[in-house]
Amino acid sequence: MEPTKSDQPHKNMSRRNFLKASGAALVLLAGGGLYRAVDQGVFSTARGPAYVPWNVDVAFEPDLAEKDPVKLVQYAILAANAHNTQPWLFRVQDNRIDLFADLSRNIGAMDPFYREMNISLGCAIENLCLAAKAFGYEPKVQLHEGEFDRIKVADITLSDRIPEVSPLVRMMTKRHTHRGAYDTKQPIPEQLLRDMSLLSRDNPNADLVWHADDQSKKHVGALIIQATEAIIQDSVQAHDSHRWYRHTREDIHRFKDGTTLDATGNPAFIRALGKLLPISEASSNDYWLSMTKDTHIPTAAAFGSIVVSARSRTQLLEAGRLWQRVHLWATSKGLALHPLNQANERQDREQQLGLEPLFGSALQRLAGRGEHVFLFRIGYAREQAIPSPRRAAEEVQLQ
Repeated sequence: MEPTKSDQPHKNMSRRNFLKASGAALVLLAGGGLYRAVDQGVFSTARGPAYVPWNVDVAFEPDLAEKDPVKLVQYAILAANAHNTQPWLFRVQDNRIDLFADLSRNIGAMDPFYREMNISLGCAIENLCLAAKAFGYEPKVQLHEGEFDRIKVADITLSDRIPEVSPLVRMMTKRHTHRGAYDTKQPIPEQLLRDMSLLSRDNPNADLVWHADDQSKKHVGALIIQATEAIIQDSVQAHDSHRWYRHTREDIHRFKDGTTLDATGNPAFIRALGKLLPISEASSNDYWLSMTKDTHIPTAAAFGSIVVSARSRTQLLEAGRLWQRVHLWATSKGLALHPLNQANERQDREQQLGLEPLFGSALQRLAGRGEHVFLFRIGYAREQAIPSPRRAAEEVQLQ
C-alpha cells in the first residue's frame, strides 16, 4: 500500500530533502554535533525552568486546600493564548484579582486591533474562575471596555463558597495546542459537536459555528491557505509573527514564551533535526505554509468558528472564555484543537492598511450573523502534544 502524505517521514519535506537533512544531522553529530544536540535540548524536550509551571497540582482536595488567591494565578497562566505571547499581568489582593493587558506583548501587524490579545486574556479569566471555585471562592467578573488607552481588562472579586472542582480544572495541565497530524480515519461524532456547542449557552454574546461537511471543510481550508500565503508575502506581518519563534534552548528558558520546534507536532526525529540546523525567517515561513497545506488542512476532522454579536473588547474577552472552556472540555474527550486564525489576521491587516476586505468579506459569509473572530481545527491527534514554555506566576504579578 502506498503511504499517504501524513504517513511519510515529514509532512512538508520531500524525500530528497529529508535524506539530505538526515545526512546533515549525522555529519553534525559525527563532527562534534553531539555537544550542540545537548546544548539545543534535543535530549531534554519540555524540561527545564520554562516548563515548571505545568507541574502545578490539579488533584484538588477541597477540604485540605489552603485558600490563597495567589495560587489562582498559577492556573490562569496555563491558559491558551495567541502565539504563546502570554499578554497578561495580575495584581492580587485579599479578595480581588485585577487583570491587565501587557501591551508590550502585542503581535504588531498580526494583531493591530488587539483581537487576539483580548481573546487570550479571556482564556486566562476562564482558567482563573474555574480554579477559584475549586479553592472555595465565588468569582465575580467585571469586564472593562476600552481600546489601547485602557490596559485594565477585568476585576475578579472573590467571596467564599463551597468548593466546586469542575472536571475542566483537571484538564488545565493536559490542555495543549496540537499542531500535528490528526487521525483522518477517526471522525468526530456529530453528538460531540452538538455537546460542545452547548458550552456557549451561558454566554449570549459568543457562539460556536461548525464547518464539518466536506464542502465546508474544503472552503475553509482553502481560505486558511490563501491567508497564510498572504501573511508570508507581507514582510511586516511575517516578521512580526516570526519574532515570537524561540529556536534555541537558551532563548526558550530565557524568555519562557513564544512558539517552539517541539510544539509543531512533528515526530521526535524531525524535531531533533530541526534543532541541529539553523532556521531562517524564510525557511520558517516555507515550513509553516507546507504544514498548513499538507497537515493542518487535510487532517482536520472539522473546523470551528467563534462568532460574537459585536467586536468589542468585552465580547472578545467572552470569546476567549468560550475558547478556553471548549479546549478544556475537548481535551477531556481526547480531542485535539489548533487555532488557525490566519484569515482573521489578514482581515485585521486589511482594515489597518485600508485594503479591499477580501478576507473580511469571506469571514463574514462564514459567520452568517454576527462577527467572526476566531477559527480553529479539531480532530483526534495521532501523538500527544508537547507543552509550550510558560512564565512563572511570580513573573507576571504586579506589586
